[in-house]
Amino acid sequence: MAQLFRWLLRIATGVVVLLVGALGLVYYFASRSLPDYSGTYEVAGISAAVEIVRDNADVPHIFGQNDEDVFFALGYAHAQDRLWQMTMLRRTVQGRLSELFGSRTVKIDSLLRRFDLYNLAVSSVEAQDARTLEMLKAYSAGVNAWIDEVNSGARGRGAPEMWIFSQAIAPWQPADSIAILKLMALQLSGHLEAEVLRARTSLLLSPERVADILPDAPGSGTAALPRYADLVFPSIWPTVICPLTRSHRSSHCPWPEPPTPGLRASAVRRPVQPCWPTTHTSA
Repeated sequence: MAQLFRWLLRIATGVVVLLVGALGLVYYFASRSLPDYSGTYEVAGISAAVEIVRDNADVPHIFGQNDEDVFFALGYAHAQDRLWQMTMLRRTVQGRLSELFGSRTVKIDSLLRRFDLYNLAVSSVEAQDARTLEMLKAYSAGVNAWIDEVNSGARGRGAPEMWIFSQAIAPWQPADSIAILKLMALQLSGHLEAEVLRARTSLLLSPERVADILPDAPGSGTAALPRYADLVFPSIWPTVICPLTRSHRSSHCPWPEPPTPGLRASAVRRPVQPCWPTTHTSA
């Protein structure tokens, strides 16, 4: 009986060790797919240092010397935080969800292919003016810069969800951004019924009564951007993206000082002098 108990104890111990090891491996590989906000990177495709400051709500605020660099950093930040969502939206508008999910999404793919939104987006790229096209290309380059970092830096699959599927991530194109805008417009077209109902109601009731039963959304609808100092100090360590140089440590963009313990950041070469922004956008 004692010998049987010892064998059962050994088996139970082995199972526990295997489970702990398996969970440790899952955690390691999943965590490698998450963006490291305290990391340091150099990237190709920008002309000057760009700062990405994430506030307490994880909203990235981007400061740069020109619009092209800011849109590059916007794509970089979006890919860091939303790569899975972006690729799934692209597959949705292309009608290619069934390549991953099988027959469950065939009807969705069929509907989106009938709408032909992606081909319309490709045609829309050709219709953009030169400035808009530059911004779209800069944004795409920023997304692809993070995808390259994921592939070259052994950062898992770019998002924990990517481990479920083996398909490679295709480079981001300007048409992808326009296609997602068209998809969002389709998803928001449900407002049409509400607007028709409001118009019909306004013909029968006074404006005060209409506002009472069909109230407007609260607020002004415009988000106020905080000051740079309010974002950075005292609790936020910003991301700084600098142009890729031949040397490992560039003279104009040296290594940043170590962040104070407890502060969240992703730093990409913080410059010696403050990079006072000429352009500010909030993602």
